[in-house]
Amino acid sequence: MSEKVKFWLLQIFATKIGWLGLSLASMVIFGILGNFYDWAQTATLISLIYPVVFTLIMIVYAWIINPLNDLKERRKNKK
Repeated sequence: MSEKVKFWLLQIFATKIGWLGLSLASMVIFGILGNFYDWAQTATLISLIYPVVFTLIMIVYAWIINPLNDLKERRKNKK
């Protein structure tokens, strides 16, 4: 394989944003197929799991974990 192909495959399958794009693309494809096949609606819902869970994890980090770490660092620097 060429270096460009290896690079793009690595970016798609080894990064969170690559998996997010892949799951959103499969959700769109299965959503279109869901108009014609019943099984594709189930595949659409399965494809939706990763973006929803990823979003919830990022919200927990933004609202809970990062403020606690910042508070811990501020208390540590005060002493």
